Amino acid sequence: MGSSAVFTTLLLCALTARCSADGVFWHVTDFHYDFTYLNGAESGKICDSQTAGQPTPNDPGNWGDYLCDAPWRLINNSVYAMKAIEPNPDFIIWTGDDTPHIYNDKMNTDVVLAIIGNLTDLLRSVFPNTQVYPVLGNHDYHPKHQMPPTPNTVYNATWNMWDVPNWLSSDVMNTFVNGAYYTMQISPGLRLVGLNTVYYYTNDKVTAPTDGNTDPAGQFAWLEGVLQQAKTDNEKVFLIGHVPPGFFERYQGKSWFYPEYNRRYLQIIAGYADVIKGQFFAHQHCDSFKLFYDDEGKAVNSMLLAPAVTPWSTTLAGVGANNPGIRLVNYDKNTGDLTDVSQYYSNLALSNMQGSPLWGREYSLRETFNLPDASPASLQDLLDSFSNRSSDNFEKYYLYNSVSHDQSSCDGSCKVAQLCAIREVDYDKYQDCINAATSGAKTAQVSTLLSFEIFFPFVVAAFGLAA
Repeated sequence: MGSSAVFTTLLLCALTARCSADGVFWHVTDFHYDFTYLNGAESGKICDSQTAGQPTPNDPGNWGDYLCDAPWRLINNSVYAMKAIEPNPDFIIWTGDDTPHIYNDKMNTDVVLAIIGNLTDLLRSVFPNTQVYPVLGNHDYHPKHQMPPTPNTVYNATWNMWDVPNWLSSDVMNTFVNGAYYTMQISPGLRLVGLNTVYYYTNDKVTAPTDGNTDPAGQFAWLEGVLQQAKTDNEKVFLIGHVPPGFFERYQGKSWFYPEYNRRYLQIIAGYADVIKGQFFAHQHCDSFKLFYDDEGKAVNSMLLAPAVTPWSTTLAGVGANNPGIRLVNYDKNTGDLTDVSQYYSNLALSNMQGSPLWGREYSLRETFNLPDASPASLQDLLDSFSNRSSDNFEKYYLYNSVSHDQSSCDGSCKVAQLCAIREVDYDKYQDCINAATSGAKTAQVSTLLSFEIFFPFVVAAFGLAA
């Protein structure tokens, strides 16, 4: 390259502040701030979000407890950890669930909005010049889960909080105040779509599908229109939302969407898989992913599920708690392709012992699992390796699934639930996956017994054993 060309390149870099296509953004979710932790909980508890049926610990930590939602000091520390690790991300996605897991009679709309406001102020003060794309979760409404597909106090109030520089732009006001969803351009050629998937959640009785109610707030039709326009304009799209489709990998058979809405969502993803470059969801508090396939069985899209900041142990039997997590995603600014995921976490038990959290990188998708990138094809290779006996990838994945809290092994029905939830987002195909694995296990068991019955008479004869 000649000197004039080098000078031109440097000048362009200086003018655009982009000498590389490498981009990075934070994904943070499920803060679940419990304002009662160690101060204000009902008698006999350390927090009002304390996991039902679990005894109160004798020595709860200052930074939180696995039986409770996050105290403010943990939330505050997690956002400052983001700033220390990567102070200049291209943007931040914040995927909801801000209030604690406590009963509705201890909450009201004013408390919900106060918590959303506190978290908004925290993110804005720590990252004053960073674009933030937020969406609401099922705990960001009162009564919880019952989010209506019509304008309301919460939508209007959060719009007023988020209609600020580097957050939501005024041109998305209409869809947000009417349904809490929106779309904005991240950069030329790359668009973000913020969805309100609480509408599709089986706990939202307000939006249960009926003959006259198959598209709450018209979001499905709107989404198809946005994706079609993006395709026409040669744009790529990131989808963000709170409640994911499909099944919970840590609890066999647990789904989140009403079946009708799950089918509709899958149809849209299938129709625009070439436009959608990433789906980023939350809600489960665990670290996992889902794959979406074409008619030939090729993985053509994926969903990355980010773990929570709250360490709260769910009431679902056997699921357990997690360590607090924050996520950094690498992507190509020119194409929207995902290139890596770096998960950061703090061991809550150690934080309480040492008096302060230490945040470290738990894993890099590329480095830890030896993948070239975070594309659907690479995630398919990772999923395939989970069934390879010579690979320890599944053991590593399962540890990270709880953000390095659950140190137990996962085999048998536990592993079946994990693999089927990743592979099959469709309800019928998921059940087929579970049935096939169960049938296979029974076949193997019968085969082992038959082999033993055939071999046993020879053992008796050889050693002279008599009945």
